Amino acid sequence: MALFIQSANALVSRVAQWVGAIPSSIGINATAVDTATGIITTSASALTSLIPGDFIGPSAIGPYTAVIAVSSTTITVVDPDNVWADLSLPVTILKLPTQSCIEILGCVQMAELKMRTIELPALRSDPYSLTSPSFLTVNAQGLAPIPADMNMPILFFQETYSTTSETTTGNVGPWIIYDRVGDREIIRRRMIDQLYVKPFGVPRVIRASFSEVGPNYVFTPNPGENTVIKAYYQKTFPFLFSPTGDTLNPLVLNNSLLASFPEGYFYGTLWAYYDKNKNVDEAQKWIARFDDSYGLIEDQNFKNKWRGGDQHLTSEFQPRNYRYSFK
Repeated sequence: MALFIQSANALVSRVAQWVGAIPSSIGINATAVDTATGIITTSASALTSLIPGDFIGPSAIGPYTAVIAVSSTTITVVDPDNVWADLSLPVTILKLPTQSCIEILGCVQMAELKMRTIELPALRSDPYSLTSPSFLTVNAQGLAPIPADMNMPILFFQETYSTTSETTTGNVGPWIIYDRVGDREIIRRRMIDQLYVKPFGVPRVIRASFSEVGPNYVFTPNPGENTVIKAYYQKTFPFLFSPTGDTLNPLVLNNSLLASFPEGYFYGTLWAYYDKNKNVDEAQKWIARFDDSYGLIEDQNFKNKWRGGDQHLTSEFQPRNYRYSFK
C-alpha cells in the first residue's frame, strides 16, 4: 500500500525512505497499545534505545510515529494515522535512525520557512463562522491589535451598527468597507478624521480606510470604541511538530498547508536535506520541483482566481472622471 503524505509522521517517513534512512529493530516488542493515549506497553525497557524525537513503527513499509516520552515500561507516541491500531500483538518495534530524523525535522522547518507567505484558500479566515468568527474590536482611538495569525489583510468590513453586540444585524446602514492605504496616508486621514460627518441610517456602503501603525490597525473614520469589525485575511499556519498545549494532541501533525500542498512540503524538505549534506545536484533538482509547484499556486493567485474581486489600485466606488483620464 502506498504511503500517502497525510500527516507530519507520514511526511518524515516518506522523506526517510527517499534518502535511504533504513529502519532497524530495537530488540523490544510492543505487547499492548492504548490508541486513545498513544501509550505502547513494551516487553522491556526502551530507555537506552529511544529518546523523545525518535520515530518508531511496527512495519518497514508503513508510516512511523513520533516518540514524545519513554519510560521503563512504556513508549508514548503521537499517532493520528492509527499506525498502531488493530495490530496482532506482540510486534517488533522498528526505529528510524536518530541522526536522520534530527536532520529531516530541521529540514521540514526550512521548507516551512520558504512557504511562510504562501496564499492558499485553506489559509483564509472566516468572518462568518458561527463558532469562531474572525473579527477585530476597536478601542476609543480607532485602534485594533493585529491578529497574531495574520499573514496579509484582504478585506475588513462593518455590518453592525451596535458597538456592544456582534449579533445585532446592521439593517439600517451604513455598512463600511475598509481599504488599506499607505502608512503616511493613514496618519494624514486620521488627523482630519474628526472633520468627517458621520451619517446614520443611510442605506449605502461607505468606503473607509485602514493601515498599520505599530502593532495595531488604525481605522478612519474612527468607528468608535468597542466596535466589532469583521476581518477577512490570509492566515499563517502552525509549524509541524510544534507544541499545541493539548495533552491528547501535544504536537502539530497536520495543518492546512500540508493538507492542500503536500508536494511543497515534500520537495522543500528534500531540497533542504540535500543542501545540508552538500549534494548540489540533488538539491538543485528538488528546488526546481519546489519552485515549479509553488509557481503554479502563485500563477493562479495572481490571475485573481482565488483572491476574487477587483485588484486595481483605483476603486469602482470613485466617479468615472476621477478613475480614468486621457490627458
